Amino acid sequence: MKAAMLEIQQYLVLHPVVKMNTELKTKYMALLKHFVSESGSRDVWDKQMLKLYSSKLGVADSEDKIKDLSFLEKFKFFHYRYFLLTDCLFISSFDNSKKGDKALNKIIEFYGERYRKKMQAVFNAFYGTGDRETIATIPGLEPVYKVIWKNRDFYSRAEKRIMITANMSAGKSTLLNALLGKKVNKMQNATCTAKIHYLHNKAGEDGLIYEWDHDLELDATHEILMDDNEANETTEIHVGSRFRSIAETDTKVCFIDTPGVNSSMEKEHREMSNETIKNTKCDLLLYLFNAENIGSDDDIRHLKYVKENYSGDIIFLVNRMDRFKKNVDSVSQTMESVEKDLQKIGFKNPKVYPISAYAAYLAKMSMYGEELSEDEQDDLDFLKRKLSRSEFAYETYYPCEIEVPKDKCNELSDVLVHSGILSLENIIFDQERDH
Repeated sequence: MKAAMLEIQQYLVLHPVVKMNTELKTKYMALLKHFVSESGSRDVWDKQMLKLYSSKLGVADSEDKIKDLSFLEKFKFFHYRYFLLTDCLFISSFDNSKKGDKALNKIIEFYGERYRKKMQAVFNAFYGTGDRETIATIPGLEPVYKVIWKNRDFYSRAEKRIMITANMSAGKSTLLNALLGKKVNKMQNATCTAKIHYLHNKAGEDGLIYEWDHDLELDATHEILMDDNEANETTEIHVGSRFRSIAETDTKVCFIDTPGVNSSMEKEHREMSNETIKNTKCDLLLYLFNAENIGSDDDIRHLKYVKENYSGDIIFLVNRMDRFKKNVDSVSQTMESVEKDLQKIGFKNPKVYPISAYAAYLAKMSMYGEELSEDEQDDLDFLKRKLSRSEFAYETYYPCEIEVPKDKCNELSDVLVHSGILSLENIIFDQERDH
């Protein structure tokens, strides 16, 4: 399976089969599984897609093969034959029209040659090789194909790869969760398995989070996301989810999350991160500082490694200044100090910006109706007040202006603006954002 499939948005909620009774759903799934099998698909994606369909339709997920289709003759679903073809192509051969052609012919054989012309037209529309007018003539199919065509456009784009590195306790996982607008990443600490996490943006929101960690989960729970699979003998974990923010994040982007490099217990973490920085092609590197530990030996050591082994664009982010005490610590002085330290190491004209990852994460969780603990709600209330001070208006340090539409202006959007997260998104997603 290609990791790029984790960027695909599901359309099942738009499918007329969801309104069928249980008996018809069961028969439909039996036919769908049969034709997926007949197409020769043996991919983990196909298997888990069928499992997802069964789960969302509330029918048993049986792996038994149909040997005799005669008992399904009266359930041919002539009204839904084009949905059946579409589902089969979507599940078994989204990016392989040759395999899809085999499925097409099997389904035509089942329904009869008189349907070949229209079936072929639907097939061509699925792969974008024919006109789309036929789809509009089939009741209920056009909304599904709008998702499919959006998927295909998104799938065909070049992917922007953004790596993030930091010492432990800098807030890297919190920053990633804030950028995604969802809690999909756990803290990388000394007890974690050393893995590189790839976080893929999906073509659209479908309410599902995918995880490929040896096993593929297309509706991953919080528990699955937070627990590494011991059966995974590779160094990679892939997650697919639609990123959430005030404006649509329609960039095809993948965050590459490396383990913290200063674990006293896990030398493997540092070695894996260093190798990834040195050998993985990416478009941008985010280096995250812990403002409460600026200038540490660990940071200096890692910065020197980055300078010697990475030659691409870098953005340096200073996190956790929201913990500074009034008249004791200074945001502006800290920013100046970090910039001077970077120049001493050899970084010319470094791009250094402040960020409050925790404030951004809490504000997004609250904005999207995710439940906060009592302590998290207290922290959010505190950060609302603190970031309202002029010294903590982090957006003023960025080279772009952020304007939030009037219908989205509230205390939470203010936190997102002042935290710097919207300014950072504007830069790293490399697109015009109408906030």
